[in-house]
Amino acid sequence: MKRFLFLCFLVGCSFPLTAFNLDNAVVPRNEILSGGPPKDGIPALLNPTFIGAGEADFLKPDDGIIGVKLGAEAKAYAIKILNWHEVVNDTINGIPIVVTF
Repeated sequence: MKRFLFLCFLVGCSFPLTAFNLDNAVVPRNEILSGGPPKDGIPALLNPTFIGAGEADFLKPDDGIIGVKLGAEAKAYAIKILNWHEVVNDTINGIPIVVTF
C-alpha cells in the first residue's frame, strides 16, 4: 500500500500520467490516483527561528529531531515541526542547506 501511495504522489502531483512510461507498472494505470497535497502545497520554512534546548518545552525526551553540524555550529530540527512543513531552507556556518523529512 505504501508503494502505491508513493507512486500516486509522484505521478499525480506534479506531472500528468502521460509523463511516465507505465507499461510495466505493478499497479494498473486506472488505479493510480493523485494523492497528497499538490506541488508547493506544503510551504518550506525559509527563515526558521531557533530556541535553546531548555526552552523547547513542546518536545518530549523521546521526540525525534534531525541534527546538523557544520564546523562549530549545530542546529536541531524537530520532527514535530517537519511533519507540517517537510522542508527547511537554512544556513549553517554560512553554508546553505536543505533539511527534508
